[in-house]
This record gives sequence, C-alpha cells and structure tokens, in this order.
Amino acid sequence: MSSGLYETTWSLETSEETSVAVFASVSTGKLYFVDESSGEKLVVKYRCIAFGHGKGLPVGANWSKTTDPSGDVDNVIQVKGRTTFSPFAFPCYGYMIGMGASAGVVGSIMHMDVTGGGLTIAFFGAPSSFAAIRLWGFGRGALPGVGIGAGLASFSVDDA
Repeated sequence: MSSGLYETTWSLETSEETSVAVFASVSTGKLYFVDESSGEKLVVKYRCIAFGHGKGLPVGANWSKTTDPSGDVDNVIQVKGRTTFSPFAFPCYGYMIGMGASAGVVGSIMHMDVTGGGLTIAFFGAPSSFAAIRLWGFGRGALPGVGIGAGLASFSVDDA
C-alpha cells in the first residue's frame, strides 16, 4: 500500500443485495461491518445505478441474503487526511465497480444453493473517495450471464 492509505479495523461481516437490470442495473443492498477492535457494528445501506457490458440477455435479476456466503478481501482501506470511516461519515455518495456471473435457471435445475457470485469494490465519498472496500459474495440469479459494470451509489447508515 502507498503511504497515503492504511487499513482500518472495520471489516465486512456479510452483505445482502437485490439487483435488476434492463440494459442498466439498479441495485439496493446493505453492508454489515464490525470494528474488530471495539466490536461496534455498522450497517450501511446503499443504492447504485450502474452501466456496463455483459454476455447474456440485456435483462436480469440477482439477489442475495445475509445468510449467503460473502465477505471482504481485506478491511476497509482509508485515505490519510480525509474523512474517517465511521458511522459519522454517512450519508455520502460514492462509486461501485463490480463483476459477476450467474448460472441462473441452469443452476436451479441442478439444485445449486447459490447460482451466482461476484466481486465488487465500493468507494465511499464522491467526487473524491475517503475509503474503499473490496468484497465478494454469492447469491442467486434469474438468468445465466456474466458482466462487468460501474456506477454511482448513495450510502447511508441503516438505523433499523
């Protein structure tokens, strides 16, 4: 890592998402964080509109639950000298970049528990990011396909 970045004690416990695509995709979800040093919990909900390129039909639906396998590649990465990643950093805007694949109904016919998965990077803060996290997750897809996309997101603390 460069000298301007450092890894925080915030890690991702799990996530959930619903995504619908008709040429562009609209996603909503929640990221469940825990501070490894204090045990503090933070649930960040998001909405993202993304555009990208894929193979398969230009329409689709994907979803995951908190009980589906998901996690982070590493803890939240913070940019030194910028807003500190904490509950006080939200609401904010940011960016999401991701790629995923789904077996869709083919996986369902084969009785697979999960039929798709993906990798995503969430950047918190716009136009200039103050933190980011790389995460992965598995879930279900309605149709088979593979794609990559990027979009604008809004993030806020889920008080529920």
